[in-house]
Amino acid sequence: MSKCGLYLLALLSVIVVSVTTIPAYAEVTSLKTDASFYKGSSQITFSGTVLPTDSRTITILIFDPQNNYLVRSGIADSNDQFQIVIDTGSTDSSIQQEFKLKGTYNATAFVANKANGVTVNFVFSPDGSPVLPSSPTSLTATAVSSTEIDLGWLAPVNTGGASSLGYQIGRSTDGGTTWSTTVTTITSTTFADVGLTPNTPYMYRVYAVNQAGSSPPSNVTTASTLPTPGQTTTQSATNPTNSSSTPSLAELLQQRLADAQRLQQLLNGGNPAPSSSSGSPTSSSSSSSQTIRLNETMNVNDASSSQGTQQSTNPSASNSTQNNTSNFNTSLVIYPIISLAGVGIVVYILYLRKKQNQPRDAVKVKKETVIPPEAPSNENEADHAMVILKNRLAKGEITVNEFKELRDELLEP
Repeated sequence: MSKCGLYLLALLSVIVVSVTTIPAYAEVTSLKTDASFYKGSSQITFSGTVLPTDSRTITILIFDPQNNYLVRSGIADSNDQFQIVIDTGSTDSSIQQEFKLKGTYNATAFVANKANGVTVNFVFSPDGSPVLPSSPTSLTATAVSSTEIDLGWLAPVNTGGASSLGYQIGRSTDGGTTWSTTVTTITSTTFADVGLTPNTPYMYRVYAVNQAGSSPPSNVTTASTLPTPGQTTTQSATNPTNSSSTPSLAELLQQRLADAQRLQQLLNGGNPAPSSSSGSPTSSSSSSSQTIRLNETMNVNDASSSQGTQQSTNPSASNSTQNNTSNFNTSLVIYPIISLAGVGIVVYILYLRKKQNQPRDAVKVKKETVIPPEAPSNENEADHAMVILKNRLAKGEITVNEFKELRDELLEP
């Protein structure tokens, strides 16, 4: 075998071994530290597990608060577990350089790809003094009444190397522009905020507190206190969007009444309808056969109330039996008249259009059936067949092209 062939065979062997020993999606399944807070010269123990199909070699990257990193590695045992110990008091210069800052560190363990690894956080303090705790998580707010909102959250992962002193609540009533924080420290992970204004939105966030100070804030959540029953009634009565369309219906009633009054004036010969001292139309016994008394009383809540109900609510209508028999609902007369008038207008417009279109169509037909001028021929005019063809062409029974074809056939010798 040539030298080139040996190189190719060696390269293929390396590729096969690499593929069989390091899966494409190898990853660490778990990672943890033996404590959440460490001080100088202490040992940090990382432990975790890997998949049975993964490589036995694990790499761990440790980042300090300024993103400087330290690389260490370990080997998983037959139970797919690994443990990596770092002594922060070691004389190793790389370890001394890495563990000199106070704050939160994070470490990521992986097999082949850092993106498929697992990350854990811990706090390190060279002099042992406490560090700010991490933020509380999963803050929720629930309105339970018009003056109370209940809060709940989860404790921070790291307390900063000291026992937690408690929590402080931040509250905002202007959408997060300004915040007020409770002075007293709350030891529980729940809080009932009372004495609030009804029907008002509030924003909240929580801080964890230890000897070093307050943590960064938690997530922000918003809740609104419930409205009181009085507020609900007042708002629905003063807010047009919460009520029915009363203004538009009132305008419709006024328009109907105006139309009815104009119709009554026409029936009275153009004279205004006689009215009583209150200004409402009345009917007299002498002119009851010429005057139609209009009664367009409608209820907003019941637009289809009966004529008897309308008359029972009208004191002047219940005083005389003769007036009750002469009253009727004019809407039964007005709307059919308007409908008939509209239909008549439409029919008249269609009739005019049809009448205007007829002469144009006739002219068009005549233009299409004009016989083209033919040179006089004394010999063909006497032919009876030619006369028949011309008559058929004039009647529109044949086209000009058909006429020419038949004429040419007749003229052939």
